[in-house]
Amino acid sequence: MSLDQWDEKRKFKRYVADLPVRFGDLRAPQAETCEGLALNVCRDGIFIKTKTPLRPGTDIQLHIRIITPFGEEQTLDAEAKVMWANETAAEPGMGVSFTKIDRHSKYAMLACAFRGET
Repeated sequence: MSLDQWDEKRKFKRYVADLPVRFGDLRAPQAETCEGLALNVCRDGIFIKTKTPLRPGTDIQLHIRIITPFGEEQTLDAEAKVMWANETAAEPGMGVSFTKIDRHSKYAMLACAFRGET
């Protein structure tokens, strides 16, 4: 499936982002926490650029750092499932779909990304 075909299947608009993310496997909480950068976000998921993508199907804990409209740094917590991963691309990373995120966190994240849109 080409990227163009994948875009057509998306339900929600994606917004360009630049949000630091820490993540780890929910089933192995003692495992090392990995880091990445959310390069785009939407209501149901994010793309995380990372050199350490996890396998598709992995349930993960996310900690997403945003700057609020008031200039305050805040960390949003969520749970997600890895839908796809690519280690070999020019931009290695993984696409994740939220499985648990409160609506305030979701809209704070979207608002943070939307501010960058012109």
